[in-house]
Amino acid sequence: MGRGNKGNRKSGKKLRTVGSHHDTRHSRNEEESKEQGGRQDQYYTNNWVIDIMTSLEEGHTYDAGRSWTIYRVPNNLCEVQKNAFLPKIISVGPFHYRERDERLQVMEEHKMRFLMRLLGGKLERRKSDGDMSATTKGERESDDRDCLEDNIEGRMAKAVLLDDLVEAMQMLEEKTRACYSESFDDIGGDDFVEMMVVDGCFMVELLRLYYDSVHTESPGVANVDDPIFTTPWMLRTLQRDLLMLENQLPFFVLEKLSELIDNNKSIDRQAVSLEVLAVTFFDPLLPRKNADSKLNTKKPYAHLLDVFRSTFLKSVREKVDKQGMAQVKMQSHPDGSVGALVRERQLIHCVSELREAGVQFKKRKGQDLLDINFAHRTLQIPPLSMDDNTVPLFLNFVAYEQCHDHAKPYFTNYFMFWDSLVNSPRGYSNSPQAWDHQSRVGKQWGRGQSVEQACYLYNEIKEVNDYSKPYDESKYRVWWRNLIRERFSSPWTCLSLFAAIILLLLTLLQTLYTVYPYYRPH
Repeated sequence: MGRGNKGNRKSGKKLRTVGSHHDTRHSRNEEESKEQGGRQDQYYTNNWVIDIMTSLEEGHTYDAGRSWTIYRVPNNLCEVQKNAFLPKIISVGPFHYRERDERLQVMEEHKMRFLMRLLGGKLERRKSDGDMSATTKGERESDDRDCLEDNIEGRMAKAVLLDDLVEAMQMLEEKTRACYSESFDDIGGDDFVEMMVVDGCFMVELLRLYYDSVHTESPGVANVDDPIFTTPWMLRTLQRDLLMLENQLPFFVLEKLSELIDNNKSIDRQAVSLEVLAVTFFDPLLPRKNADSKLNTKKPYAHLLDVFRSTFLKSVREKVDKQGMAQVKMQSHPDGSVGALVRERQLIHCVSELREAGVQFKKRKGQDLLDINFAHRTLQIPPLSMDDNTVPLFLNFVAYEQCHDHAKPYFTNYFMFWDSLVNSPRGYSNSPQAWDHQSRVGKQWGRGQSVEQACYLYNEIKEVNDYSKPYDESKYRVWWRNLIRERFSSPWTCLSLFAAIILLLLTLLQTLYTVYPYYRPH
């Protein structure tokens, strides 16, 4: 019995020991759960954590940018010339949507007026002096009678067209939003669809009216009596603004609107495509012969900027298809320099040095702007006249190429070529005056670009650099060329050199006649 008590006492002690361990683990679990609960409370007090958890639970997906074709210009590119990317009088698309109530308000009235014109609405009469606001009482009563005489079928046709436009844009809203590099969640669905209809119809009607105005044989020439067309500065500014990267609508939106309008009005537009209308409208910015014949019919267009850009690339595309586009790879020398890369991708010498090496420069007429050629010691470059409207045009071309991965960097290569061609104050001053704007744009945009970028001018650059190699290898030739450049670059430097030589000779003679009697006295 004693043993039993002893055993019980031992077992009880053992049970108490186990119980104490269990109590310890239980207390630790409670502490850990409190810490985890406090940590979770701390997490969920942050709104951004809640948003991420909610998105994960709802299975949200984020656009990787594969469908983007319209971008906001990055800040580092805007530093080149900020005004080149900001519209002056009109906003198209969502990027500058919030500015329509402020500095871009004027064109909103013109947009609605064009929409009313397109739908067949009555417009206010224009007097002979151009005043649209003042109409007589008899004219207003006549307009009222005309409105009352409209039949029900005509009004229904207008309503059906507007309903068709709205319905089509509602179906394309999601696809259209996916074309922009930003989501624009602050613009509701109804506002976004309204923007697509109003902006798109304005652009389609503007392109058609301009085409009719320059083709007098068209039946619509009587419809161009409009303040936009009678105010030259407004038309040119519109051409400039509608070619900005941030001021675009997807081209399929314009195509759909044009198709619906043609079907409703029974217009046969097969002979004149929307691409031709666009090129005709923008061609005055940089006039060329038969620019619409240079369109690339093998690819779909992203927007109007892409359409107009393609008209500069016909000869370049043919050249690239034939020779291929050289992909410049990083090739460093053992000492760590990238001389081989620079030699393959950029001109080593500026204009004045190339002229000293024997390279001649010639304007290449009748060719595309980007079609640069080097043959028989002559670098042939197509001429270009630059102004305040074409500089923003080219900057937006380059911005589009830098943002969109499917746009080959033709214009980027072109202006980087100018950057390497005119890379010093001396080379800049000796370049033709017509090249000044091009070289300035090249200097601003050429630096900082990717060094592993494809270049369509690879062969021309390599041939020019190879031709100028003897100029680098002969030091005496370099010294002689420097002497000619510094001392015989103008008649005044020649005269000063000859005057210095004469003064030196006279000084020597004076010294000789002064010293000679000392050694040979009479």
